[in-house]
Amino acid sequence: MTMWILLPLVCFGLAVFLHGMAMRLPLRFDVVRRFLLVGIPMSGAVVVFSIATLGLTIHAFAAIFLYAFLCELYMFCFTLVISSVSVTMLIMLRRGVVEALVLTSTYDPRGMVTLRLDRLIKHGFIERKGERLVVTSRGMRLHQAFGALQRFFGHEPL
Repeated sequence: MTMWILLPLVCFGLAVFLHGMAMRLPLRFDVVRRFLLVGIPMSGAVVVFSIATLGLTIHAFAAIFLYAFLCELYMFCFTLVISSVSVTMLIMLRRGVVEALVLTSTYDPRGMVTLRLDRLIKHGFIERKGERLVVTSRGMRLHQAFGALQRFFGHEPL
């Protein structure tokens, strides 16, 4: 009966491997979407194979939920790393020698805001219109999704 543990672990390992391969392709997807590109089909395989071999049992649902948990944990970890100051500094240093003044100026409050704004622009959530920043339709959809989640979980709106 260890198949219910082994199946999601193997499928998750394969999804992470395929994600690494997808990161090397010239796709116009961000890191999360590249993982979803391979993770969702793998989740379908986990669901179908779990139910086909284990039936509608607690073990089949445990396998499905274990795979989902591992994928969510993986996405949380690499999205957390993307916004990490320490990791960003290490990436800058990996590219070559960087003066301490450059690092400290990058992470002063204005530099941190600029870095985050650049990421929001790069991913299409906001755009520059002259000297102003404007939320795009994609940014508005994300904002609406967060609002729906806040209401669902009973959180105060931002």
